Amino acid sequence: MGSHTRAGLASGICLFFICPLFAEEPQKPTEPTPEEMATAVSRGLAIVQKAAANYPKHRDCFSCHHQTLPMLAMISARDHGVKIDADLLPVQVQFTHKSFENSTSSLKKGKGIGGRAMTVGYAAWALLLADSKADDTTEALVEYLLQIQREEGHWTGQVCRPPLEESYFTATFLALQAMKRYGTEAQKPRINHALLQAKAWLASAPAKGQEDKAMRLWALHEFSERKEDVAAARNAVLKSQRPDGGWAQLDEMDSDAYATGQILFILQATGLNAHQQTYRRGIDFLLKTQKPDGSWFVRSRSKPIQADFDNGDPHGKDQFISIPATAWATAALAASLPQTANSRPP
Repeated sequence: MGSHTRAGLASGICLFFICPLFAEEPQKPTEPTPEEMATAVSRGLAIVQKAAANYPKHRDCFSCHHQTLPMLAMISARDHGVKIDADLLPVQVQFTHKSFENSTSSLKKGKGIGGRAMTVGYAAWALLLADSKADDTTEALVEYLLQIQREEGHWTGQVCRPPLEESYFTATFLALQAMKRYGTEAQKPRINHALLQAKAWLASAPAKGQEDKAMRLWALHEFSERKEDVAAARNAVLKSQRPDGGWAQLDEMDSDAYATGQILFILQATGLNAHQQTYRRGIDFLLKTQKPDGSWFVRSRSKPIQADFDNGDPHGKDQFISIPATAWATAALAASLPQTANSRPP
């Protein structure tokens, strides 16, 4: 072997060992005070509460992005000592209930709902968040879900509008949650059968993007007895955290507030201590990316299917994903604050 060859080989070996030293290291989180955290939550709340209050002025149909997820942010904030617009919650519940109360006949036949299980599941979640009592409408919502479960065991939406209306795992978790809370005694045998089918699907179906992974974790935590499946689902979420502390909707995308806020909230809802470094790094990412007006910006990757309108929310045509992103981020930040005496599980 010639001297030049040996030198080149040695150089290559050196580079091989040196390169890992330049790999991006995870950023260490800062330690904001509880007052700083509460201020960030209040700023996010101002955005989502305004969005929720304005939406019924433009549309008379329920929406997951301007009812359920703002309500999640409000209740998470309230349960952790941050003041909310308490008068807005019953208004949102009434609006949600009214969107379905005249459709019970169609619901019981598994027909007549745009968005299918995704819409019905999010609506039931909105009612659940506000502790709404079971009635004829909630019974019809559950009946609808029982009618439209797929043979494979999961539920779906109607159109693919990522990330909010794309994941079968989201639709399935929401359906199971609705049936658990609002199923009647007469419906229980069919609910139990539906649950068995769903658990088998949840344990075996491949998860693609971060919404799939996060909602699979939440669903398995709530409905599966197999601790090893829950642990595997949690590990899949945790190992996807980026060096900047955030998560991305897809592997090829940058970290954003929608994926990060959603995953952080679900991690603490499924048992992760909000003071662990993983959570703190995610919180740090959210604090650094919050806009001066209190919102978080996420660019839409869905094709619009309805006429655009100005709801007064920040970010124009990207508002229908930026509002959910702000809601998830606000809920996740609030969940890291001390709970009040009247707080309840998420």
